[in-house]
Order: sequence, then structure tokens, then C-alpha cells
Amino acid sequence: MQLPAAPGALAPSLLAIPVAFGINGAAALAESPLVLVLTGLLVSASLFSIIFFISGGSHFQDPLFCVFVVFSFTSIVDLIIALEEDGFISGFMEVYVREGEPYLRTAHGIMICYWDGIIHYGLYLAMTAAIGQRRNYRNLGLFWLGSLMMSIIVFLLGNLIGKYSSDLSPAFLLNLPYILIPLWAGLRLFQQPKALPCLSPEKVAEEQRKRLYQRPQDMGLVLLLLLIAAFTFFRGMVVLDCPADSCFEYIYQHEPYLRDPVAYPKVQMLIFMFYVLPFFCLCIYGLVLPGCSWLPDWSLVFAGAVAQMCPRSPWAALPAALLLLTCVLASDTVPSARGRKKVVHVMEGDSGAVVVQTAPGKVVTHRGGTIILPCRYHYDVSAHDPAEIRLKWTKVTEPMAFVDVFVALGKARRAFGSYRGRTALQEDGFGDASLIIRNVTLQDYGRYECEVTNELEDDAGMVKLDLEGVIFPYHPRLGRYTLNFHEAQQACLEQDGILASHDQLHQAWLEGMDWCNAGWLEDGSVQYPISRPREECGRKDTPVGVRNYGYRHKESEHYDAFCFTSNLNGKVYFLKTYRKLSYAEAVQACKNNGAAVAKVGQLYAAWKIQLLDRCEAGWLEDGSIRYPIVNPRARCGGREPGVRNLGFPDKKYKLFGVYCFKKAGEAAPEKALGGGGHPNRV
Repeated sequence: MQLPAAPGALAPSLLAIPVAFGINGAAALAESPLVLVLTGLLVSASLFSIIFFISGGSHFQDPLFCVFVVFSFTSIVDLIIALEEDGFISGFMEVYVREGEPYLRTAHGIMICYWDGIIHYGLYLAMTAAIGQRRNYRNLGLFWLGSLMMSIIVFLLGNLIGKYSSDLSPAFLLNLPYILIPLWAGLRLFQQPKALPCLSPEKVAEEQRKRLYQRPQDMGLVLLLLLIAAFTFFRGMVVLDCPADSCFEYIYQHEPYLRDPVAYPKVQMLIFMFYVLPFFCLCIYGLVLPGCSWLPDWSLVFAGAVAQMCPRSPWAALPAALLLLTCVLASDTVPSARGRKKVVHVMEGDSGAVVVQTAPGKVVTHRGGTIILPCRYHYDVSAHDPAEIRLKWTKVTEPMAFVDVFVALGKARRAFGSYRGRTALQEDGFGDASLIIRNVTLQDYGRYECEVTNELEDDAGMVKLDLEGVIFPYHPRLGRYTLNFHEAQQACLEQDGILASHDQLHQAWLEGMDWCNAGWLEDGSVQYPISRPREECGRKDTPVGVRNYGYRHKESEHYDAFCFTSNLNGKVYFLKTYRKLSYAEAVQACKNNGAAVAKVGQLYAAWKIQLLDRCEAGWLEDGSIRYPIVNPRARCGGREPGVRNLGFPDKKYKLFGVYCFKKAGEAAPEKALGGGGHPNRV
């Protein structure tokens, strides 16, 4: 019985499906890893017999036919493993993976199973078909050689030095033929005759005499190879724990798996650094000085080595393409020997799943305080190493926008932006990912996401950080409804505040806030609180509540602003003088007293938090005249507590006092001053 080469290769490989199902159902295999090894050897011997039978020995004139058919069988086995681990099928290789090679359940293991089951399998079919048709398959074979060797070397070394090194079973020995047989196959591939070049010897000699600048394709390729060589060196330094900020930024932003404790990525980057990088340099040499007969063949081998990691890293696609291009260009100019690239929630019961628990509701502090954002996680410790956990805190700025706050990758820790120097992990026992924020600022207010990721699973939880403080409505000297959204943001910042949130405005309304002018909030909406309906504020018969104009155009529409401020790191006080001051004199008077004119937000915070009560009008930093009343009384502006606003008079009028602000730790305030802001001399 004799079948054509391609069906002959396909038939044994499809036997992998019933064989895998039968082995998985054998109870004895689950009890003895050694039986698994013997079963694998028996299957291999049986496969050789089947191949000889269906081919009648005709294809054994090229012994690589047998190699490719056997390896196509194992490719289908790998594809079954990958599909089963991803949940598409079940009942085929569960026992073998669990008892024999548990490291195949890692992300790297699953991806190389897919690569072997799809890419390598396609190569095996193409090469066996070429053998059957007596066609040259040398180039395909060299590409396969590089891909398989890189895959198996990284896989074996990663298992030996990674976190699975203590769990190796006798089934690990089944991988050794993947080293020995490809080495022998590679020797035979290099001995096969090369394809004839597409150029005549005269044309080849003419091309080789040209300078590099006369060969634009080669020159462009040299420049790209230089960039790729530099990038390869950088990635090697990253896995060697380079302390530079750029290394950590790259790990965090682009390839966090390079520091995975399973060690596969680290081994791969080191092979790239110490073997592929020198070959890049040799490629550059071969392009600058053409005539290197070895360049096309080894470019194919290294292209296969680089390409086999493309599914796990898109960064590998470009080096692989460059090496293939090098092979194509070099093959035209090199004579032969004859002179011619938010949020997954996992149920706790799933095996190995990460489950994150954060505080329900919110945590509350004040500006300048220290707060802990609680976050704890737990997962199946038997399935994963705690060292592989990656922690990430981000702040939610918009519904689908996040700002990085803090990241922990293994032992490395990094804070970002304004959180540098103020954040750290609490790490109170195993599973504690709580974040400590010191010297809390107004800008820290908002929602934070705690994300915990292991090799294959991730989960996230939300924590809301609220601040104790006060909301104050604000408009500038120009008058009501003169601020677009961005001007409102800036106006609040200038007055020691930030745009308030809807939750903060709603809480202020619950506490009795009543304001008839609409203002911007931090989400871009325009709202205003009404506690006493009246005709001039949307009619008297309308209900109380926070009236909402919805989201308005941030550039073209103009309203007031609702600002929020919190605790003061200092004190606001009314500066006693012997006469009233103009604005310029008020500024100088506070300066002479070692302070500065208070801002509107600082006066509101002093009124709300420090209970500042003063029935004397005074200048503030924006040129307005205000005074705080905690205990309403006659001739102090009404029957309700609050900060009274007398508007924006001409700054030259000497009709008022001044409210100053002095930071904590400075000299005692309230030293009496004479007129004009100069110290009073006795």
C-alpha cells in the first residue's frame, strides 16, 4: 500500500486525536508519570511502523520525510493541548498535562503549542508534499529549523531555571528528541544543493562592485538592522534588571511579561542578546561587503528563530521580516558554491483565578492627610507562584480614561506623575495590595482602580477617595456666566480649589446649599442646587434639588463654576490695621506680615473647617470683598451662616481690611499694622 506524500503525512497526524483521547482515559497514567513516558515512546515506535507501511518505503530515500511526518503528529497533539487549555475542547490531554508537563498551562506554553500546531504543521505538510514531488524544500526546512530550535531551547531552559524547575517529571525527557533530531535534520538540510540564483554570474559581480550608497535597498536594510540591534540590546538589559527609569517604563508600558517568574521570556531575550544580536551585526557586515555565501542560509534560520515568538510579542515581527528580506536580497548578490514582528471579573471558584476585594463605598480624608486605599486579593496558591503577581493602581479620570498611579512588578516599585514620593504599598501580609497616599492633594479626589494580574488571569476593584471640604460658587470680576469649561478649571485652581463633582454638589445641597446660578462641574456638566424654589430660579412651583443642564460644549458655552476645596495647611486671619486699605496696600500689608492675601477657596475652608467668624469685610486675592460668618447676627449680612460676598470694587478704594493666609510653621499672624501697610512705630 502506498499513498502520496501529503496524504501520507496527514493520515498519521490525524491519529493524534483518538490516541490523545485514549491516553487521557487510561486511569493508570494518572498514577505514574513513568508510565506516561513509556506510553509516549510506544506511540512513537508505532507511528514509525505506520509511516513505513503507508509509504512502502518509497519516501525513505529522504529520511527527513519520516521526521516531518512524526513531528506533524506531535503538532496535532500540541494543538489539542492548546485548544483544551483555552476551553474549546475537553477530555483529550488533561491527564498528561496535569501529571506530565504542567508548565504547558502557562501563557508561553499555550502559545508555543498553537505555533507548533498551526505554523509548524503547515510547514510539515508543505515539506512532505515537496519530498513526494521531488522538489527542493531547503529554504522551508531552514526556516523550520530556526523556529523549532528557538522554541524548544527557550522552552527547556525556561523549565529548568523557572518556577517549574522543582516540578519536572520523567515526561520532561520526551522533549529531548526535539533537540537531537532537528540538529541532525539541520545538517542534512545544509548539505542539500542550493537553488540556482536568479542572476547571471556577471550580474552578480557587477552588483558586488557597487558601493553601499549605490544600493538603496541594502542601505535602508542596514539602517533598520542597526535600530533593531539597539532595540535587542535594550530588551536584553531590561530582563537583566537594568535600574534605569527607561527600562522600568518599557517593562510596565509594553512588555510586563518579560519579568515573569516562569523565565521563558527572560531566556528568550538573553538568547536574542547573545546570539541573535551578533548575527544582526554579521548581517550588516554581509550587506556592506557583499559576497558572503553563508548569509542567505543563516538568515532563513534566524528568521525562523525570531518569527516563532511573534504571537507573544509584535515587536518580533519586524526583525523576522528584516531577516527574510536580508535573505532575499543577499541571495541575488551572493554566488553559490558553484560560482553563482478594564475590567475582567473572575469567579472565585475558577482554578487559579485572581479575586480582588476593595472597600465598598468610599474612604474619606482631607487635604494634607494620609489615607489607605484598601485592596486585597486571593487566588489558588497551588497553581501559581506569588512572585508572578503584578499590581497596578490607576485613577479614573473619565469613563474610559485612566492615569497611572502606582505599579509593582515583582520587587520593583514605581509611582507616576504627582504621586511620586507620596505613594507606597501597605503590604500587610500576603494578598495585601492596599495603596498608601501621603500628603493628599485636592487633585487626588476621585475613583481608583486596583488591578491584580497573574500569568493568565486578572481582576480589578474600585475604591473612591473622598475629601472633607467645602464647595463654593465662583465667578470672576468679569461677571456672571463668563467662563467656559477650561477657564472654570483654571479659575478654581487659582482660588485654591478644583472643579467640584456631582456627588460633592449633591452633598452640599443636602446640607442646605442654595445657589441660583448654574456652574461647571468636573465632568463637564452644568448644574446648580436649589433648596428654596422661587420665581427667579426656575419658578416657585418647581421641586427642590440639584438642577442639571446636562453636558455642555466646553469651548463655546459660558457659565459660573462650582469649586471644591479642603483642609488648609496654614491659617487664614483678618489682619488688624489702623485704617482701611486699597488692594495694593492690602497685598503689601500681608507680605510685610509674612503672609499672602488669602484666596477665595482658603477663606471658605477657614470658614467651614477652622470656623473662622469675622464680621469685617476684607480684600481677597482675586480682588473681591468677602467675610465669613459662622454665627449669624444683626448687621452681619443675613440669618444664614456663610461667606458674604460684596463683589469686586475698584482696587483703588481704601474701604476695606484684608484677609491673609500664612502657611503652617511660619511666624505667628495678626501683628497689627499701621496705615498703608507699614509697621506701626510707637
